[in-house]
Parts: sequence; C-alpha cells; structure tokens
Amino acid sequence: MAYNRSSMKGLASDYSHLRTLPALLSLIFGVASFYLFGGTPELYLSWFDYTLTTQHALIASLAIFAIAFMSSETKTFDAYHDWEKVLIAVPPIVMLAHQYTQIVPNAMAQYDPWLAIFMFVASLVGWSVAVR
Repeated sequence: MAYNRSSMKGLASDYSHLRTLPALLSLIFGVASFYLFGGTPELYLSWFDYTLTTQHALIASLAIFAIAFMSSETKTFDAYHDWEKVLIAVPPIVMLAHQYTQIVPNAMAQYDPWLAIFMFVASLVGWSVAVR
C-alpha cells in the first residue's frame, strides 16, 4: 500500500504546531487557580493518601506563571504597554494576598462567590496577556 509522503509530512508539521506544552501549562495554571480561589473543594489524592492544599495551588500557579512569562515572545516587562503591565501584575499579587493575608479571604466571604469568580477571571486575563 502506497502513501503520500507530502501528506504525512504535512500531518507531522501540523502536529508540531499544536504547541502542546504551552497548552498544558495553560491548563495547569487554570486548574490551580480555580482550586486556589475556591472553585472546587479540597482535592484528595487517594493513591497517595494526601490532600492538596491551596499552598500547593499557589506554588504551582506562580511557578507556571513565571515559566510562561519567561518563555513568552517578549520576555521583558518593558515590552508591554502600561495597562498590560497592570494585568500581568494582578494574578501574582491577588494569589499571594489570598494566601497570606486575611483581607482577601474576608472579602471573598462577604461577596461570595462573585469576588472569587472575579479574581479567578482576572488571573486568567493576566495569564493570557503574559503569554501572548
């Protein structure tokens, strides 16, 4: 059975353009942020008899955010417009404030669930600007 080499080469080229690693990082960032801002109850890993905490989600989110920002096309903070700089700075600030202060969790309790949803969406917007 004969096959067309050009179509196989085109298929391989199309696959390489999927950019699976950035997509995977985006997925992990989104899930970790979702968990951090209370989008899901605590995660229990039954295989290891271990419960993931929001501290784990914070570390994963910030590490992935830093990796993605460093590997973006621009790599320098000065290459962004001022409004983009604000959007990029929001996710780490909000995540750290959520984890290490009582101001954000108290405000989230008062405006539940809208503030948590807003912070989650703001983190995703900041992510999308950072990795452009």
